[in-house]
Amino acid sequence: GFGGQSTAGMLYSERVGGGRSNRVVDGDVHYVFGGLYFAQAQAAFSNTSQGGVTTNAPMWEVVLDRTGRAFGFHYNVLGLGNNFSADNGGGVRTVGGEPSISNRLSLYGAPGALVEKFNVFLTNNGVWRYNDFFARKSLLEDHSSASTSLTLRGGWSVGVTPTISSYAFDPASYTSDFLDTSTRAAVPFEPSPRITTFLTAWKASTPFFAKYDASVGVTTGNDVDFLETSRVHRFDYNATLDLRPTQQIRVNATYQSSTFTRRSDGARSVSTRIPRVDAEYQVSRSIFLRVVSQYTAASRSALRDPRTGQVLLIQDDSTLSPSIDSFSNGLRTDWLFSYRPSPGTVFFLGYGNSMTEPEALAFRRLRRTEDGFFVKVSYLFQALGGR
Repeated sequence: GFGGQSTAGMLYSERVGGGRSNRVVDGDVHYVFGGLYFAQAQAAFSNTSQGGVTTNAPMWEVVLDRTGRAFGFHYNVLGLGNNFSADNGGGVRTVGGEPSISNRLSLYGAPGALVEKFNVFLTNNGVWRYNDFFARKSLLEDHSSASTSLTLRGGWSVGVTPTISSYAFDPASYTSDFLDTSTRAAVPFEPSPRITTFLTAWKASTPFFAKYDASVGVTTGNDVDFLETSRVHRFDYNATLDLRPTQQIRVNATYQSSTFTRRSDGARSVSTRIPRVDAEYQVSRSIFLRVVSQYTAASRSALRDPRTGQVLLIQDDSTLSPSIDSFSNGLRTDWLFSYRPSPGTVFFLGYGNSMTEPEALAFRRLRRTEDGFFVKVSYLFQALGGR
């Protein structure tokens, strides 16, 4: 570190095996100044070899931020070169070039007033292919939003975020999709021209009460289905409930739902529903129990050409097959028991199972597909010595 809260660092990562090698060198600096500002820069470079082919690619980001009580901003530009890879890290988004500008304004009411705080975040960002970004060619995506929120007397909160976006579709992402002409060989699928969308997200939350807090949210409007490049109506809703009936018990329950309905024919093309419960019980200072259960119900109709309504043909190796309806209904439950008799000594026992069924959220014909146990013991040895 340097200059108080300012820091600088470097990283080298290497992973070799299975006929593949990946090396990444990275440097970054975080500089705090003026009490309210920080500037940050990062640059990385990857070298990857596999099958006799070697690729090199950069990744970089520049950030300028102001965190003030009434006004703040966050400006950044992220660049990710083609073929950048970091095998020892998490997944890397193939973003290309992405500049983003966000400005915040905060207004405060008098203590005890109906409106205690008003926030608005104005954000604009775009997404380019990496080479197109430097050539100043047309962008793939752009997004503009105004996220507003009100904090009301007692801690209640409401907010709304309208977002307008536009999307172009890279033909290189659809090279395995074809149309059946019936009279001659299948022809490549042609993605839709640029589509403009408008979504509005609403959210409300309770104060943090001693025994519970909760929130609900709804997103609705026009969106795109990237697999079809079609115009859809999107409707999402979610709810969260945190319960704290005693100091020893905590329960978090969430529900998320998302649906796409094609605007061309009114058919539902995508549906996802995810209820989840996470319960924790601190039986005593040394004994802890936790169970997490999540059900994921997802369905996807056969992909269709947005111009003609034809079912798309999907290429697998050299075979063309019609896209088909698909669904999955899975329930995953994980149990954890831990015993910590003394600091540095802990015993874990876990069990998890996955189940599936033909009908979503029916809970009638669940069939176990996977089981797993694990045991872990950790003990801290302390050297004994004397004078």
